[in-house]
Amino acid sequence: MVSWVPPVAQQLLLNGGDIYSRGVAEKMKNTIAMVAGWLAFSGPLSAQDQPRQLKGGGHLLGEAVEQFYSEAGIAEMLRACQAHDWKIVSRLLKDEAHPSKNSAKDVCAEQEALKQKAMSGARLEFKGAGDPVGVRADTFTLDGGHLVKIDMVYSSPNAHLEGLHPKSFAELYEGLKEAYGEPTKSFTEPVLNAYGVQYDAHRAVWTGKEDVILIVEQPGSEAWTKIVAATAAEYDRTLKAVKTANPLE
Repeated sequence: MVSWVPPVAQQLLLNGGDIYSRGVAEKMKNTIAMVAGWLAFSGPLSAQDQPRQLKGGGHLLGEAVEQFYSEAGIAEMLRACQAHDWKIVSRLLKDEAHPSKNSAKDVCAEQEALKQKAMSGARLEFKGAGDPVGVRADTFTLDGGHLVKIDMVYSSPNAHLEGLHPKSFAELYEGLKEAYGEPTKSFTEPVLNAYGVQYDAHRAVWTGKEDVILIVEQPGSEAWTKIVAATAAEYDRTLKAVKTANPLE
């Protein structure tokens, strides 16, 4: 089930420890800070199996449902609902990129019901505010009372649109390598676009002790790049065995 999450200004910080050496170029520092709006890392980088904290879209991978609902726009929405402040609820709905067509009261009732389901351990997906300027869409997966997956999709429009700053696969990939080192595994596989044109798509995985980072490229005229941060258990359950479908089968 996909639920609406109200918009919030989300700025991701690289927590704990200086992961940049002084000799790193300023451009690369900016690139990493923008694998932004994405994954923040805490802890030493000496080994990929070291415990680390991954934060994307304003939420920390593995955080409890209670923490998820106490942060930023979600908490603001729930407070407005509890206070029966329909004006604020309506404003939040209006600000959302894909506003609900339901009334403020109906949205509040829906959000409260979903929160209770999530707190009971049900598996739910939530659409985040993302980053309109970076053309990024966020999806969060809650399961077993915790945030188990952060899914971020960066679109690359064909035409240049003023005010938008999309990120390419190469830019995102280099930022992840600078932050987390060489991937545990990287490879390419052939994919077809909607017009039947074949491209070599890149994939890379960083396997940690408790979590996994995955980057997936979809090249072509409607290119996009997906970055996924998942708990190790979630990766084994839903991502490890997933392969791109062969359109010729």
